[in-house]
Amino acid sequence: MTKTASAKRKRAEREALKESERATKRTKSGDPEDLYDKKLFVEKSAGADRVREARLYELLGSEDSNERVAAAETVISSLLDGDGVPEDVLKRHLDWRLFRGLASGRAGARLGYSLVITEILRQLFGGDELSASRYPGLTFDKVLDILHERTKPTGHMTGQEERDFYFGKLFGLDCFVRAGFMDDDLDKWDNILQQLLDLADKKVWLRSHCGWVVMQAVPKLKADVLDLADKKVWLRSHCGWVVMQAVPKLKADVVASIIKKLKAAKWTKTPEGVGIWLAALETHPELDGQGVENPLDPKVLPNLPAILKDSVSGEEAEEESAAKTKKKTANWSHQLHFVWPYLLGYYVSKGAVTDFVAFWRRAVDDNLFIKSASDGQKLRGFVVLQTLLMHPLEGNESTLETFLPHMFSKNLMTCLMNQAASEGRYLHRAACATLRTVAQAAQRSPEFTSIMIENLTTNNGVYNFDVRTGAKTIETILQRIKPDVADDVVGVLSAPVIKSCTTGKDMDKVKVELRAYVEYLFKMATAAPEAALQELTSLAYAPPIWVPENASEFVKDLSRNRLQSAFANLSKKAEDTTYLCTAIEAISPDYIQMDAKLKKAVADARKKLKALLQTASAKPAADGASDEMNVAKGLSLLYAIAIFQLYNAEPDALQLLDDLRDYQSRMKTDEDEAAEFLIEILLSMVSQDSVLLRQISQQVFGCFASRVTSKALELLLDVLSADENAKGQQSLFDIENDDIDLEDLDEDDEDEDDDDDEDDDVEEINVDDDSELEIDSDVEFVTLNAADGASEEKEGEDGSDTDSEDEAAEDEDAEEAKNLEAIDDALGKILNSHRLDKDADASDSDADMTDSEMLALDEKLSAVFKDRIKTKPSKKKERKAAKESVINFKRRVLSLLEIYIRSEAGSPVAIAALLPLVQLIRTTTVKSLSDRSLELTKEYQKQLKKARAANKKQKKTVKVDAEATLQLLKDIHAEAAASEMNDHAKAAAAASLIVGSTLFIADKASRPAVEAEFAKLEHKPEKKGRKSKKKKKAGEIDMAMDWKNWRRNYEATKRQ
Repeated sequence: MTKTASAKRKRAEREALKESERATKRTKSGDPEDLYDKKLFVEKSAGADRVREARLYELLGSEDSNERVAAAETVISSLLDGDGVPEDVLKRHLDWRLFRGLASGRAGARLGYSLVITEILRQLFGGDELSASRYPGLTFDKVLDILHERTKPTGHMTGQEERDFYFGKLFGLDCFVRAGFMDDDLDKWDNILQQLLDLADKKVWLRSHCGWVVMQAVPKLKADVLDLADKKVWLRSHCGWVVMQAVPKLKADVVASIIKKLKAAKWTKTPEGVGIWLAALETHPELDGQGVENPLDPKVLPNLPAILKDSVSGEEAEEESAAKTKKKTANWSHQLHFVWPYLLGYYVSKGAVTDFVAFWRRAVDDNLFIKSASDGQKLRGFVVLQTLLMHPLEGNESTLETFLPHMFSKNLMTCLMNQAASEGRYLHRAACATLRTVAQAAQRSPEFTSIMIENLTTNNGVYNFDVRTGAKTIETILQRIKPDVADDVVGVLSAPVIKSCTTGKDMDKVKVELRAYVEYLFKMATAAPEAALQELTSLAYAPPIWVPENASEFVKDLSRNRLQSAFANLSKKAEDTTYLCTAIEAISPDYIQMDAKLKKAVADARKKLKALLQTASAKPAADGASDEMNVAKGLSLLYAIAIFQLYNAEPDALQLLDDLRDYQSRMKTDEDEAAEFLIEILLSMVSQDSVLLRQISQQVFGCFASRVTSKALELLLDVLSADENAKGQQSLFDIENDDIDLEDLDEDDEDEDDDDDEDDDVEEINVDDDSELEIDSDVEFVTLNAADGASEEKEGEDGSDTDSEDEAAEDEDAEEAKNLEAIDDALGKILNSHRLDKDADASDSDADMTDSEMLALDEKLSAVFKDRIKTKPSKKKERKAAKESVINFKRRVLSLLEIYIRSEAGSPVAIAALLPLVQLIRTTTVKSLSDRSLELTKEYQKQLKKARAANKKQKKTVKVDAEATLQLLKDIHAEAAASEMNDHAKAAAAASLIVGSTLFIADKASRPAVEAEFAKLEHKPEKKGRKSKKKKKAGEIDMAMDWKNWRRNYEATKRQ
């Protein structure tokens, strides 16, 4: 066919495809209605026939396997059904469509086209023998020539295009093999086999693929294709529906012929040869000793490592001359050669542990991980381990468990830890990927967890494995552990520590392992709290006898610290707080030294905790029972944390128990007063620098949210209005500090954080621990005092003219004088001297000091000045700390308010929180607080909408204080006018709409007043002058318009 004719044909095909697309749009299914009709292709296609043919071949290359199979079935039927198409038509489709399509790199073209070719070859040369009866011109050699012609690279091609053609040829030869018509025809087998060998020798990166085609042809068994596809994933997409048929078994003489051919091609000592030999012997054991040697025989096993060392598949090989590349492969590839899974599966399926150990040691540990191994070979070793962990043969998971301890061999573990520990290593990412695979395998198969942890922390691993590698392998495994295997894991982790504690002489090493053990238990506490907390509490309060006496206090302190952190993590989720209470209840007070008063207090608290836990876990029998259960749950948490604090000898523990008893007594007389008292208790807990107490306070507040009164809520809201400085800290925490400068309380916060601000009385001197402060022996110390005096005088001159500042300066002078007097006394003791102004009875001494005496003097002087620097407080730091404490306190209160809003947005009490939230956006200097307040206001809107829908469904009404609510609306509108910030305007608009709609719905009599308040917003005159960007943004928020829109929606919903 000429180039012109070919070009015309391509243009006609493109036009047909365009017509096909237009036809697609006209049908509901997206394809022409007669697309899948089983009618034969015509000899000269045109119009609708051409459109159908083009569309079918397009779907044959689809990535969707269902579309490929449907198109393949239709194409085969359209070629061979009934009397079939004429020979010229079939030849045209084979030549210009099918074999040519194998060289296409588009989507799933090779997969779909190979399905059709395989079936056509089977019918041409298989049992139907259509080649002899119907198509005499399409002989075996002729069809094979068509394949060669259409998959032969020609002209100037890119590397990718050339690869596409060679892969097309490989797929075509594979179709001949899969067609299954060559079982008894050695000539045809020899022809195809020779083609595969030639292709493998010509392109090194195709050798493993060619070997796989040969190997898969050897063990063809009579079995259902579905079972075959399930066992061999590589067959599912490649074979499609054609291979879903029974495949015949090759006879022994055919297999022997293939082996002979492979020997002649020198494939005996190649990975492909190993795979084919094993497959042949598995199918025909009688061939053993008849020219087919078992590559796993102990006699020839020493040769196997050298063969497997160079095994790899892929296209990364540099193609050199045929002489150099023959039998060579690339070293770097993440794609494992097919022989490795076959070998590993062989040992696992046989259950031959001894043979596997010998194979693993020779072929993997002493082969791919020795020092002289290349990085590519080590990479292959990592991939082998990953493959065995993540892709064990189906049905052999239990058998694989006996092989796992032998897989973490010495050289492998050494290489794995070294590569994972350093990011600069070439195989760092591969080692980390291997460790992730280990963690994933443990998660997928929990029964392997203890085995994997044991081999990582003992044997060829190290106990501090995560520290050694810099990865979080064991941490990941422990955080995802299943509770039913937790006891086994605790036993595995404790065994090395017990051995080290009982036999180890290096106490530092023992403490390191004890620390690691406690950390492991802490990581376990989230996923398996029962087992982990039990062991942690034992270490914290009653260390086992195997813990050395001189490490007992170390273990107690460390365990108590991590136990507190574990409790904090568990308290984040309400459903996990039961473990916290149970674990604390399980701690025996007999292990803790306490006086009689504490013992009695603990005993009473434990009784109440037990009773409260029973109430909290009981099933609700009435409507109000669930509320009582929440109260019991909250109180049980408070009692549990009080008992835990008593065990840890914390000073506020007894006070918390007294407060709880007081709260319970108040509940019986005045619930409103009790609610206020509970908020005070929770605020005292929230203010402390303890994550556990903050988490517990949030959980308890959630249990009592429905009982919060307006006065109790006011206690929370008062915190938000506090100044973010030392004055605010004083008001919140009742701090009495005489050293606080009253004028400093009102300083601008930005000036406090300015690096150039010099508020301290003296300049700080940075003295490192290793530095020496040198002072000559002839220095007169009166100059030190004089300099300080001058500094003080200068500060007095630079101060404010106000009387309060003068008094503050006098106080500072007095304080400075005291400090100087203290340092003079310290220096006098060191130098055996005194200040010159006290020299009434002094006598001069001209004696010089020795060098050693001067060095000793320098050290003492350095120590004095270091102490001076450390003890001198910095007012700048004090102001910064005060500001941070207030800000953190506000953050924690906002967290409590979020809990309250999420659960009680429908309560009329909750609307009191809106105005303080809006005011906080305006007054705070911290962006995160402002953002949080805006988020809470928006959250209020969402939760209120849900609450109103629930009330409407249950036909509940909400009563409000009309006068107070209307005043709140006015205050919010006044607050909205106090700032031009965009966020402030958004929050004010949301709060206004919430309060206005609440009053409008709850009290019909107040509706005119509400309308009047929003009407006032429409008539406010705009301020003259140029508006800032912020002002423009705030002005874009029209609260009156928002109200009108809400009214319109409300009336429309009401009419429905």
